[in-house]
Amino acid sequence: MVNSIVAEKMRVLPIRRLKLRGRAHVFAACVISCLGLFSFGTASLGGAGGGFARDPSRWPFGDVAAATQKISFVHVSDIHANYNPVRGGSSPVARLRGYFEQVRRENPFAIFTNAGDDYEKGSIAEEVSRGLVTREIVQAMHYDVRTIGNHDFAWGIDELLAFSRDPSAIVLASNTKMTGGNYGGQAARLPGWTDYAVLRVGQVKIGFFGLVSKPWNEKDEQYEGEFYPGMPELRSDFDCVKVAREIIAQHRGEVDLLVLVSHLGIEEDIRLAGETQGIDLILGGHTHTVMAEPLRVRGTAIIHAGAKAENIGRFDIEYDLRKRCIRHSAFYLIPNREGETPVDEATDREVKRILHSYRTALNDGFTHLHADQNRKEMALLTARAAVKTLEVDAAFVGLPAVRKEWRRGSLTRQDIFDAFPVEREPAGTPGFTSLYRLKITGLELARVKAALPESAYWGPVTPVPEGIYTIALQKAPALRQREYFGRRIGLAAPEPAMELWDVLVRFANERAAERLALDAGGPEGQGYHRAAAYQGEGEGGLGWVVVD
Repeated sequence: MVNSIVAEKMRVLPIRRLKLRGRAHVFAACVISCLGLFSFGTASLGGAGGGFARDPSRWPFGDVAAATQKISFVHVSDIHANYNPVRGGSSPVARLRGYFEQVRRENPFAIFTNAGDDYEKGSIAEEVSRGLVTREIVQAMHYDVRTIGNHDFAWGIDELLAFSRDPSAIVLASNTKMTGGNYGGQAARLPGWTDYAVLRVGQVKIGFFGLVSKPWNEKDEQYEGEFYPGMPELRSDFDCVKVAREIIAQHRGEVDLLVLVSHLGIEEDIRLAGETQGIDLILGGHTHTVMAEPLRVRGTAIIHAGAKAENIGRFDIEYDLRKRCIRHSAFYLIPNREGETPVDEATDREVKRILHSYRTALNDGFTHLHADQNRKEMALLTARAAVKTLEVDAAFVGLPAVRKEWRRGSLTRQDIFDAFPVEREPAGTPGFTSLYRLKITGLELARVKAALPESAYWGPVTPVPEGIYTIALQKAPALRQREYFGRRIGLAAPEPAMELWDVLVRFANERAAERLALDAGGPEGQGYHRAAAYQGEGEGGLGWVVVD
């Protein structure tokens, strides 16, 4: 039963700016004033689907005679495999753990939380190990509570299940269920996540649940549907307000605090808080939002701390143990910087041990550039590399696939991956920028060239209409031909070929074996990155198109 509810008096002043653009958002500082207290009651522990921390003794019992207890939430999200150590320094995630340990020494009632998206985009070691390295590093972090993000589905069901079985952390996925059945000829295994769990932190009982956002498709757009459409036993419910209301109705009266570890993004967190009553704190992620101050919506505090292990969010609560309510709260955004943020040496050693087999790919220069490369030049170089590596007649690479420009000098394989990171969308499939192989007629090749004027192109300048060509095309146009070309093209269905970074690494290895720079001249020594087009020998000639 709820003992008492202190009436909440809160005035939220206008937000000065909420800048939401694309998938990486920056939440400008809010001016927020809170008058009075906010709290909810407590009752006996329990409820189906609930659970306790693997190690309930990690927090002291606390002083039963104390009037208040301070609880510190140390929160991160969207690390996206950004764990490579600084050259000669520490791993960013070892500093995350180091800061948590510093807080825990100050306040033993500290909780380490993570709102998901640990996989993809950060380290080439994850790509080479097909997810294993990221899983091992996340589990070495010894979080207390974490939720699953949409990128955590990237490597398929087996990796997802292994990722969810964390020996230290409670893993939450309240809107995702897995039932019995078969997949891939194997009996389905039970997942390691749960929909709800309770931690007793000193004298305070805290209920936790977690929600994940919708999946993304080959156009890097969210879609309505399941992460793995061919697996009916795995289902997600994206009516998150309904899911949250059900958890509140079932569990709110059992705990002193109710916390949502959310991978929904700032807009959905705001909407959910506005349409529910009973969540004390939302520890958010997904939209890479950086908040200077917490946002408060109908009694719910919302915090986000950005992405890529660049910042740490700390939210302190002073809980009144007699009135069973929150007396005071404070938020701190801490930059995670080498030389400034404390390092947990044990975590740093473990991360470096896990990465040891990949140190050559991370650190050793294996090719070099004569000149700086802008996005146009890099897209063209990749198209040229695809023609050579995949043994196709032509290749198209869109400029948006290039995420980071290169400077002249030595390049590591990690440098190449940084420029062409992978996002496996839909989950469990090749990256949305990956190349597919397709056999088409010369007439169709001319149609593709006309339809993709902003892509870098390496191939015949004037295709022979009745000729047959094998081309490399990126995933979205390869799979959505009617949308891009107005009709289906090709003599057979497109086949997955290779990720862009892999194409370039293989091409660079060939160039290095010939003692040539990666950006050495094209056919007959022509400098491709300086030429508007190259008319070579043979049918149709070779050339490229990049349109501003």
